[in-house]
Amino acid sequence: MSTGAPDDYLVRFKAGDSAAFDELVSEMAPRLKGYFLRQGAQPSTAEDLVQNVFVRIIQNLPRYQPSGRLDAFCLHIARNLWIDNRRRSGREFSSEEANEGLDVQLGPVESADRDDRVVQLRAALGKLDQETRELLELAVLQQLPYKEVSMILDIPIGTVKSRVYYSLRRLRDRVQNLNPGNEA
Repeated sequence: MSTGAPDDYLVRFKAGDSAAFDELVSEMAPRLKGYFLRQGAQPSTAEDLVQNVFVRIIQNLPRYQPSGRLDAFCLHIARNLWIDNRRRSGREFSSEEANEGLDVQLGPVESADRDDRVVQLRAALGKLDQETRELLELAVLQQLPYKEVSMILDIPIGTVKSRVYYSLRRLRDRVQNLNPGNEA
């Protein structure tokens, strides 16, 4: 994803390249939908929220200043929309609901190849608190630099580093404890 350079989709779009916005949507929509599903949104809600991210981007386009990574900018908007959505609904989502949106129909080959470790990892991730899931989503799954995660979550970069480290360590220990016969 671009870093504010001339290939930044929004810079190109502001300059009149209408295809640039389509490229942004093509690149970011699946990532954003995955983000919302992993946060606990139902598939239809996730799709609505993805559309709202792009609406919000268009609404704020005149004020857009290319600094940092564009994917981090999009995920920051997505996070704010997700928080707003949770507030409007008036409830928190359980870990079971967060995992519900991840279930996909697998073919026989994929089902046969699915490893017990993946199931254990998904179960361990589902037991994490919302803050930790969100941190790991941004830092590990979305692979954003810690500086960007720090800005999105509004916490110091050192806090991001230590929380990611200790969260991954606890997660690894949980998965190993679920299946103590397996060596990592």
